[in-house]
Amino acid sequence: MEKIKILTIGDIHYSTKPAEIESRKTLYGIELLKRVIRRATFEERPDIIFLLGDILNEISDDMEPLLTEIKKIIDKTDIPCVSIPGNHDGDYERFFHTFKEKPGAHLFKDILIYSFADTYGEGDICTRSKQDIERFLSTVKRYPDKKVIVLQHNPVYPLIESPYPYNISNAEKVHLSYRESNVFLSLSAHYHPGQELICKDGVYYLTVPALCDSPFGYLLIEIEGNDIKVQRDHLKNPLPLCDNHCHTQFAYCSEDITIDKILERVEILGMGYVSFTEHADQLYLTEEEYGKALSFYQPDILRRKREEGKDRMDLFKQAVNKVKSEKVRIGLEVTPGKDGGISLLPEDREGLDIIVGAIHFLPEEIMSTSSAKREVWFMDMVEVLMKNNVDVLAHPFRVFLRSGLPVPDTLFRPVVDILKSYNVAAELNFHTNIPEYRFFEMCLQEGIKISLGTDTHNLIEAGEFYPHIRFLGKLGILPDMLEKVLYTL
Repeated sequence: MEKIKILTIGDIHYSTKPAEIESRKTLYGIELLKRVIRRATFEERPDIIFLLGDILNEISDDMEPLLTEIKKIIDKTDIPCVSIPGNHDGDYERFFHTFKEKPGAHLFKDILIYSFADTYGEGDICTRSKQDIERFLSTVKRYPDKKVIVLQHNPVYPLIESPYPYNISNAEKVHLSYRESNVFLSLSAHYHPGQELICKDGVYYLTVPALCDSPFGYLLIEIEGNDIKVQRDHLKNPLPLCDNHCHTQFAYCSEDITIDKILERVEILGMGYVSFTEHADQLYLTEEEYGKALSFYQPDILRRKREEGKDRMDLFKQAVNKVKSEKVRIGLEVTPGKDGGISLLPEDREGLDIIVGAIHFLPEEIMSTSSAKREVWFMDMVEVLMKNNVDVLAHPFRVFLRSGLPVPDTLFRPVVDILKSYNVAAELNFHTNIPEYRFFEMCLQEGIKISLGTDTHNLIEAGEFYPHIRFLGKLGILPDMLEKVLYTL
């Protein structure tokens, strides 16, 4: 049997209103699902997704539109998915109409996946009907060469000691049917803490944790032959990591973010602090003026905008300063100008905790020249940023990627040398960017601090350090070493 990778998600409990149970982050259901999928597909896509019930939080008239939202997110992945309802998902007919499937047998590669939609009685007591057990036994007999995985919302085994009926009420009969059918793996949800992989009579049982409850867990399961590897992961940061580059509603390029919404995620995701580092030139210029890069070509426009009272710098600073705390810093992302300055008036440095320097475009006259001249221009602009006392060099080589050019590795050493000379940190940034391992390896060798930046423009980027930690791990930086190498305020 070839190896398959399964993304397994349970108990999203999505709703458009807060849950009565405070720990359930029902309003975040769509976002949490998007975050899990983004992580799970970051390096290697799973082969299939299982959604194990309680996709919604309550039975209501607007269930179908909410289910449709979830279905659209899954469909965008273009990854096969098997979904089952839970006790919170209401009318099964409506559920399966939305997800375009029925409970029962699903053939996938060398596997027979069998999904159940068990019945619920008073007090949320879940029971598997005799007819469903017989139908299952009959179906499995037709596929003697297939490895069998079964899906249900309520756990079958082990039994959970609780006044609430977590397990299927006739769990022993269900287990006997699995044993008789040589079921390989049984997957469940419903019990929000989840349960470890355990074997009974040759049948492996596993319960996925609830996505709706902190730390927002999910499972990646690899099956190869008779081997099962379970990778437990969760969205909450295991360490209070700090973001030195996060945008706000003041950015023309922002999507659904606001300062308040970001701060909710700082708390929920266990971040150390967030630095709101807005595009300085966007605060001075109109969107059209920014698009024409006038802060580069006409640096004096910044002063003119200030004198005309048309900039938004004070509005931005007031908005961030309203929420300043040990978890909130204020900064700006600046760019170099033709005159050797940066997109920041001297008086606007006051009150800032951090200045992040960035090169966002290559002028047409530079694009049309030789690669050697482009590299000279690039290094000149890096030096402009350094001389103007930036703290961090943002996404160091992203401008080449965005211009459709290969990243020149001949620049790694000169940039490392200048960062070291000016004691400036290098930003590790994954927003529309692919960082270069060799460059950051050289930075670490030279003792240059690494600044984590999400460069958040969309809420699912806020507080998301999974790519950063994976990247640093491949460079040999373990979690207990982060404090020594990271740039923090």
